[in-house]
Amino acid sequence: MFRALRSTLLLRKVALVVALAGVSGCTLNTDLSGPAGIVKTSGDNQSAPTNTALPEPLAVIVFTQFGERLQNVTVNWAITTGTGTLSAPSTLTDDGGMASVNFTTGATPGLVAVQARASGLPALTFSITVN
Repeated sequence: MFRALRSTLLLRKVALVVALAGVSGCTLNTDLSGPAGIVKTSGDNQSAPTNTALPEPLAVIVFTQFGERLQNVTVNWAITTGTGTLSAPSTLTDDGGMASVNFTTGATPGLVAVQARASGLPALTFSITVN
């Protein structure tokens, strides 16, 4: 009798945990190989005169949830504020997980924001001052 009661209580506990997980929006990610993070490695907070290539490329590293760098991940680049030119709208990460793009300032002085985005990850914003 105690075994049956314990079994019933355990099943109710499991059902409650599953129900609460559904209510809270909790999900279990079993894909361990995909991108889990993206970090800036160079190019942020640069300044340059108008119509000039920046001295450093804008660069990011994409990695898994275990910190392993991912190769062949597409990183999309977009100017979200200001003007200028990117060397490519998207680049692939290399064998070290790094993707980069060159930026040339536009003809208008001011602040420029460039975003880097990899699938399923929040965008990173690079800040550039054109003087």
